[in-house]
Amino acid sequence: MATTNFKDYVKNVEANLSEEGRATLDAFREHYDLAYQLLELRREHELTQKELAKMSGIPQSEISRIERGVANPTKATIEALSGALGARLALVREPASVA
Repeated sequence: MATTNFKDYVKNVEANLSEEGRATLDAFREHYDLAYQLLELRREHELTQKELAKMSGIPQSEISRIERGVANPTKATIEALSGALGARLALVREPASVA
């Protein structure tokens, strides 16, 4: 099956993952989830890292490290960034698993 775009390609790869491959992908997504959310919010607001840094008081270099998933930001840092982006930090309950 020929893929026409990247999303289709990813769906095709995911459909053919082994159990071990699925676990690795899930761990990868969990690790980068917060970084991805912050990056997407920044892009939705059409801001550069430098503009977000000025708005939030967080250095641009730290924003870059967070978005690349190589930083371990504090709660205060996440709150400063999310506040500047019109969002807030919150815990979300996982749906109850069915036994």
